[in-house]
Amino acid sequence: MKKILLTGASGGLGTHLANYLLSSGYYVYMLYHHDKTSVMNIMNKYPNTSSIYEIDITNEEEIKALHSKIGDIDILINCAGIDHVSELEDKNMETLVNVFKVNTGGPFLLIKYFGKHINEVKGNIINISSDNTIDQYDEVTLEYDISKSGLNMLTKICARTLPNAHVNALAIGWLDTKMNNIPDDIKSEIKFVPFTKVCDEINECLTNDDTDLIITIR
Repeated sequence: MKKILLTGASGGLGTHLANYLLSSGYYVYMLYHHDKTSVMNIMNKYPNTSSIYEIDITNEEEIKALHSKIGDIDILINCAGIDHVSELEDKNMETLVNVFKVNTGGPFLLIKYFGKHINEVKGNIINISSDNTIDQYDEVTLEYDISKSGLNMLTKICARTLPNAHVNALAIGWLDTKMNNIPDDIKSEIKFVPFTKVCDEINECLTNDDTDLIITIR
């Protein structure tokens, strides 16, 4: 049974991915930072093939401790992410750095500690990016977009640094998650990317030999 480390497992996409992967026969380590209700519910459904860990993925000591505790994995899915939506004049260095630390720094640390074995076993690293990095430019999501652009570059570098692994990023369009603070009447007019479509693309990545790709999903 292959072992997957999934960050952001308590979020909207994360819970869908966790259920999908567990139902597909993987062992899933689910990482969360604050609310563990959803991951506890998932673990209760799959008590023999899942476990949960509360962790700050921007803290290198916590990542090192996690690696010592759970050992090596076959697949890493970097799904955790935060944003900061505001006009340009309301942004500052702190908002930029905080978002970058989670969305780019966290995946960097996880790859640093878990990537060597993934490379040895020809496993997978999948980074959840955004189609904002492809052709969407909006000041209100500046921090998020910069951090996800950094994640794309991290994907490209690690695909070359870990040549036996399959390292890809999914540049996903708008998902209907808790990150959206949108009135229901406006939300009803938005064409969200279905979670099932993302899960199917994840499965595709896990079952072929592609690497070094930024895959746009809309």
